[in-house]
Amino acid sequence: MSHRSDTLFQLALEKGAHGQRLEADEARALAAVISPDRLHALGRAALANRRRRFGERATFVFNLQINPANICGAGCTFCNYAASRNDAHAYVMSEEEILAKVAQLQPTEAHIVGGLNQVWPYERNLALVRRLRAQYPGLHIKAYTAVEIAYFAKTARKSEAEVLAELKAAGVEALPGGGAEIFSERLWRQHWPNKVGPQEWVRIHQLAHGLGLTTNATMLFGFGDTWEERIDHLLILRQAQDQSGGFACFIPLAFQPGEGNFIAHGPTPLETLTVVAIARLVLDNIPHLKSYWPMSGVETAAAGLSWGADDMDGTISEEKIAHLAGAPTPKGLARERMTETIRMAGFVPVERDGRFGERKREG
Repeated sequence: MSHRSDTLFQLALEKGAHGQRLEADEARALAAVISPDRLHALGRAALANRRRRFGERATFVFNLQINPANICGAGCTFCNYAASRNDAHAYVMSEEEILAKVAQLQPTEAHIVGGLNQVWPYERNLALVRRLRAQYPGLHIKAYTAVEIAYFAKTARKSEAEVLAELKAAGVEALPGGGAEIFSERLWRQHWPNKVGPQEWVRIHQLAHGLGLTTNATMLFGFGDTWEERIDHLLILRQAQDQSGGFACFIPLAFQPGEGNFIAHGPTPLETLTVVAIARLVLDNIPHLKSYWPMSGVETAAAGLSWGADDMDGTISEEKIAHLAGAPTPKGLARERMTETIRMAGFVPVERDGRFGERKREG
């Protein structure tokens, strides 16, 4: 370990713990050497930063994942969720099935993500949002990734700005962060060349920000990516946030290999926690950091609250994508289990709304 590397690491920790902006070389120094003593120091700095921002509060939301169909032609190498029309695991939901599920569960937030297909084309998705908004005026609708927005625009022969404006008028309030994968030209060309690349993903999110839509940002890691690529991803997001200011939350996604995939094992829990901690220190301008239990596991996600995360995502009544990839996590955590998990991790559970405000209960 060089003296300069050690000095930069210590400087990055000190600045990061106090919420000060890290320079690019300081950010890279955080991941230059991953040793036990450095991991402990990194965790302490991320926890100090998190406490400065949020104290002991840890939020979660009562949400419902809606995946109208898993038929998708993108052909990403890492996806066990997508199906061709005749595959045994292919499915298509009807509007009535979706509305019945919302009526049954009465979630605070609906998170809608589907595949790239013409079974559920743009106009049908737009009509679904209108029906949800008409029947559930208080429901927070977070819908359609940048990849889907680009596909809708192409197939409906509209601009992405038109699609976003129409979805907003119909009732969409936010975009999920999926489809970013990792901002690496190398990995994009290798694994998901049929979807929008890093620059297009950022551009579409910034278009949404310009229309007043908030969005999430994600990073898929643990499938052959390097620490340098991970840090670059965070720095690109930070710069984009400086410009448009609409990212509400960052969500690191631990890769789920699934059966017969090109890699046997995803990231270890400690690697996941390291990514969470570094994200907390680097992303000074994105307010929230999610510890996403469906892909990291409940225990690792709960530990993530001590490594910088302030949100545990939600009860997620149905979550198909990670679980079709073999994620060994429970498909839904009830409110009671979520609050117990957060308390056991040493934090104060707070149920939130879709905008990260404390949920106001009726009556």
